[in-house]
Amino acid sequence: MIVAINRLQVPATYADHLEQAFGKTRGMDGVPGCTGFECLRNEDGGEYLVVTRWIDRLSYESWLSSDAFQRVHSQANPDSPVKTELSLYEVLT
Repeated sequence: MIVAINRLQVPATYADHLEQAFGKTRGMDGVPGCTGFECLRNEDGGEYLVVTRWIDRLSYESWLSSDAFQRVHSQANPDSPVKTELSLYEVLT
């Protein structure tokens, strides 16, 4: 199992926009190999974690190269002030 965590640093002035954008999605329902999706907000603000769980790395990589991924991410604001850092983890237990 693989877990992808995308850490988003979000200015306070952009937080509502980001939350509305995630609120309009259905998460990852129906994406082959995805077993979970969560968008978490730090209680102190300024940081969000987008966590997805995958049955294996191949499923995650298939999502990245899919038309659905391109469609979802093509709606992103090219001038967004959000800074992102992606990390992948292998689940051991």
